[in-house]
Amino acid sequence: MFWATTLLLCQLAPVPAYRQANNVSIITIEGVVDSVTSQSFKRRLEESKDADAVVIELNTPGGDLMSTLEICYEIKNNAPQNTVAWIRPHAFSAGTIIALACREIIVAPGSTFGDAAPINATGAPIPTTERAKVESPVLAEVIDSARRNHYDERLVEAFVSVGIELWLLQNTDTQEVVCVNKYEYSSLFGEDPPQNFTPIGVGETQRALSPFFDTVNNLQNMGQPTPETWDPTFAQQLPTSRTAIPVEHASAWKLVRQVVPNDRLLTLKPNEGVLYGLVSGSVAGDAELQTWFGANTIQRRTRNWAENIVGVLISWPVRLALIALFLICVVVEFATGSTGLFGVGAVVSMALLIGAPWLAGLAQWWDVLLVVSGLILLAIEICVIPGTGFTGFTGVALLFAGIIGSFVSGDLSSTQGQTELITGLGTVISGCILAGIALWIVLRQFGDAKAMRALVLEDALIPFAQAPTSLSIAIGAEAVAITDLRPSGKITFEETVYDAVTTGSWIANGVKVRIMNTGMNIEVEEIEA
Repeated sequence: MFWATTLLLCQLAPVPAYRQANNVSIITIEGVVDSVTSQSFKRRLEESKDADAVVIELNTPGGDLMSTLEICYEIKNNAPQNTVAWIRPHAFSAGTIIALACREIIVAPGSTFGDAAPINATGAPIPTTERAKVESPVLAEVIDSARRNHYDERLVEAFVSVGIELWLLQNTDTQEVVCVNKYEYSSLFGEDPPQNFTPIGVGETQRALSPFFDTVNNLQNMGQPTPETWDPTFAQQLPTSRTAIPVEHASAWKLVRQVVPNDRLLTLKPNEGVLYGLVSGSVAGDAELQTWFGANTIQRRTRNWAENIVGVLISWPVRLALIALFLICVVVEFATGSTGLFGVGAVVSMALLIGAPWLAGLAQWWDVLLVVSGLILLAIEICVIPGTGFTGFTGVALLFAGIIGSFVSGDLSSTQGQTELITGLGTVISGCILAGIALWIVLRQFGDAKAMRALVLEDALIPFAQAPTSLSIAIGAEAVAITDLRPSGKITFEETVYDAVTTGSWIANGVKVRIMNTGMNIEVEEIEA
């Protein structure tokens, strides 16, 4: 009864007009932000076009920069004005950038967000010059978000760049608050600011944090963006929304606390987010969210099964395994020359290897073209003009170039593009090594097994030491195909097995053949019955 009464009272609480919504759509972003996340977000946002409000539920450690910027673009240009970020429970890096793009930010109890500096995918430090280059588009994005949504620009910069020191000032007359850096503080008060950074504890109540807690909320509510500020063209030209404090008015401002020192990135808990005007409220679950909007219905939109599968297939461990499986199937198929099963395995492996990145928007048309061209050249080398070498080498080069290219989604002149290129190159090389090790282990452990001998026709082969030192087959001699020649395969002549290729149509296993050429390759033709 108590909880029912409490819920009823909450539902009767007034909801601000700019926030009120009857139908709310929740789009979840879970895990690392990548191209699949971006594509999925676009699909789900389109499905939410009839909703009165969109909530982006964030639980992410970060992710790909380009995918993050694509999501921010969709929020700012194609999402409804009533779009809210819900941090539940963590939104670091890319998650923070996405959250700032929304009109409001709400948080789950105990959540954390911030630390949005670009990092190298390998974990290695980014050189200062390169870091400045990478940070530039991120800073431009978060500052644009701050101007749209009336957040403090200095504050959002501290999410991205190390070395930004900030202090929170309050106007004693208007209760307005603003963040200033060291230079601005010194210009106003004629002295260096104090270095007494103390993070706000999780257990502190909102009221104990600041006597002007309600004022912060009121200022943010009064500063809700109007419809015209959401026009993409107008928003790009928005002037700074920061309060400029004249030196002669310095006496009207007092120091509240240090926000962030120069040796760390800004990371906030819920109470701090509210204090600094970034967070509008705390929402624990769907029921509270429905009350917060005054909504009648809430619909969750999650990634579908296809997007989940593609997300797994584009991960580098899976792609490494697919590369190894493709190479193993190719080697075994042409070693056996008859089963066809491994040929199907090779085709499936390559289809997954290049198809998943294509669906995820990673692979471009030229990546697919390179892979297809490489496979065609390999087929020509093996089936049409075996032994030339150049055609096969070119085919392998094009094939691997296409696979590596499918890893790269950014500009190769950027740190992200170069990192993706290194990842792709390392994955392909590792896949080749893994395939070689797997083949060596299989042949070493199971090479004498009956099934393996039957598979590779080892029972028909004579030991290497007993093999003839020179080709003893005369042109015109008759032999028997012991595998399908498609067009390459194996024949037996005087109880010795030889590799051979057909000069005409494919030849079935067991058919008599005539030797037509004994040069670089043994060429045969079917003897008509």
